[in-house]
Amino acid sequence: MSKTIAPDFEASKLGTKSHWDEVYEREITNFEDHGDIGEIWFGEVPVVKMMDWVESNCTDVDVKTIDLGCGNGHILFEMSELGYTNLTGVDYSAASIALAQKIHANSYSEASVEFEALDFMPFSPTNPPPEKYNATFQLAVDKGTFDAISLANGVVEGEDGVTVNAFDRAKVASKYAEAVACILENGGKLLITSCNWTEAELVEGFKAHFAFHSRKKYPTYTFGGVEGQQVVTVAFTKRSEK
Repeated sequence: MSKTIAPDFEASKLGTKSHWDEVYEREITNFEDHGDIGEIWFGEVPVVKMMDWVESNCTDVDVKTIDLGCGNGHILFEMSELGYTNLTGVDYSAASIALAQKIHANSYSEASVEFEALDFMPFSPTNPPPEKYNATFQLAVDKGTFDAISLANGVVEGEDGVTVNAFDRAKVASKYAEAVACILENGGKLLITSCNWTEAELVEGFKAHFAFHSRKKYPTYTFGGVEGQQVVTVAFTKRSEK
């Protein structure tokens, strides 16, 4: 019998849209004034790990890729620097998209990437994505977005404060996996980096829609006889749908 993988940490403002709107509005100003692209979540090491996985597993530079919760677009710009050409970034914060577009125009104008404000969490078999996102992508990348979603209280508010998306926080892993599965074609890959979830928890939480594919190793530590690591990067394959 499968078990529900629920967050064992408290919800926080890091899971709210209003927080990220404020962060990205501030980072837009910083970019316009100083050329600073903003904070890189988890630092550069996970980015290097993710790019190494992409190069090893996606030899077609035209692999159709979506960055879920793209923030300032850093992951996609890094992929563009490696020669990848079919890149889309989405984020539920319009300010995030505005920042990514400004960085694109000013610093990576040759990159073949587009950005769009989009909340993918409501997607399900009964509420499918718009046609351009409906099972059309071959690779989805996520660096910290699932972590942020897990910190939400189960409610996403629109610009006017009205609830536009609600989900059971105790089932956030399976809901996230269901939504992402709607975006990927059968056999498509999800590459996710997390600091809040272990590999085992991700595998268990996503298993209805995804099978484990591979991992990237990080330095480990041992505490109380248990070995662990602060960040995990895990790849999954979407299970075929009949």
